Amino acid sequence: MQRTPSTPDETLAAEVLPPLLVLVSGITAAAFGLLLLAQWRASVWPYMLVFGFVGTIWYSSYLLRRKRIRPAGNVIAYSLGVLPILTITAFGLADNALIYTSVIGIICAGVLVSPRAPFNVARASLLTLALLMLFPNWYNQSYAGIDTILAIGLTMVVMHFGAAGLLWAVSHSIHGTITWALETALKSERREQLFREAQASLELAIRERDQLNDQLYRQSLELETARADAEAAYRSKSSFMATMSHELRTPLNIIIGFSTAMIEHPEMYEGQHLPEAACVDLNEIRRSGQHLLQLINDILDLARVEAGRLELNRTALPLVPLIDEIMRTTGGLLNERPVLLRREIRGPLPSVFADEIRVRQVLLNLISNACKFTSVGEVAIGANADQHDVTVWVRDTGIGIALVDQERVFRQFEQVENVDTRHHTGTGLGLAICRWMVELHGGRMWLESELGKGSIFYFTLPRVQSAATIAAATASGTSRDRMTSIGESSNGARIIGR
Repeated sequence: MQRTPSTPDETLAAEVLPPLLVLVSGITAAAFGLLLLAQWRASVWPYMLVFGFVGTIWYSSYLLRRKRIRPAGNVIAYSLGVLPILTITAFGLADNALIYTSVIGIICAGVLVSPRAPFNVARASLLTLALLMLFPNWYNQSYAGIDTILAIGLTMVVMHFGAAGLLWAVSHSIHGTITWALETALKSERREQLFREAQASLELAIRERDQLNDQLYRQSLELETARADAEAAYRSKSSFMATMSHELRTPLNIIIGFSTAMIEHPEMYEGQHLPEAACVDLNEIRRSGQHLLQLINDILDLARVEAGRLELNRTALPLVPLIDEIMRTTGGLLNERPVLLRREIRGPLPSVFADEIRVRQVLLNLISNACKFTSVGEVAIGANADQHDVTVWVRDTGIGIALVDQERVFRQFEQVENVDTRHHTGTGLGLAICRWMVELHGGRMWLESELGKGSIFYFTLPRVQSAATIAAATASGTSRDRMTSIGESSNGARIIGR
């Protein structure tokens, strides 16, 4: 059977019972020794009382060892309250002071059991006293006088119930105080336990944090090493591309120069004209060489961009003359197709603060793309200005670009794959370089297109504000020119043969 958990009363009893049992054992041993020394032979009752005390002491100790605190307290309280009354069997009622020690049992009941236990012990003690006073012949004693019975009886009633009442009043206060103290102690223990658990959790978290910090530190070192290796490889690649581009351009310029001279100046060969088939082949050699030179120039520009060596020579640049010049230059790209090349200028245009060579390169690239992929309709160049920028656009009615392709067309070495674009090959670098150059000026480039209906490429350039603004922009632009990377471009546009 599961034992009921200890109450504050039981806790107090567990503290008081052991020394009380030692005290009672000592009194019993002393009483038994006195009886032996006095060689008491008049009655057997004293010896029975002594053995009764010994029995109650043993049984109470047994219950205490079994952690049954309340039953052990009841045994010792009833024995101390009843056994002194039983001394009447040996010493009589009159002049027997031992019977008054039964009050000790009432006190023990109040301390060891509960506030109401003293009344139970008092009733048991007085009931035993009444039986022994009314029937003395049971233990071979003479009948005491009525005066003696009344005097002793009233005295015992007053003593027992007075002590029980006093203990009942005092016990409530004592037990309440003890209960509060024990509950406070239990709460303190729980708080201490929670504190220890929290401290253990904190220590564990600190250890985990230290481990994560060590891991993060190691990963940072690895990333730093990987970054240094990547930068070294990046620089090596850029240097290699720049070197190879320069090495390839020299023989290509020679090839283009000689093929042009052979076609345009036949007098170099003693006035003998070349056969028509040879002229066709030379024209193809010159066209292929120029195309290859343009590809190499794109790669060289890309290498300069990635190496951070491409700088802008920005000045106040009027756009209208530049647009007119480019329209005259690119007019021949239409090859007598039913395509109208027109200009869309909305109002007067202010000058822009830009590098003329790089702006011309961007416009030529956009217009050549529009002319390549427009079979019928029109190609238009337009511009308008707001408070801070001039927005330039190139519009065509060509094949257009699907929405899924607009996300990747500004990336390096990527092209839109369809039937029309396969007839116009390229490196996939032109638009990537154009976008980077626009961003290098502090502008931006974007695309609006619908498949089958045409495309519009927009870009912005900063307009000239004042001399101070130009100087500040030049200072900041030089730094930006060296830091901007074409690999950072992410807007969509088409990249078709350049």
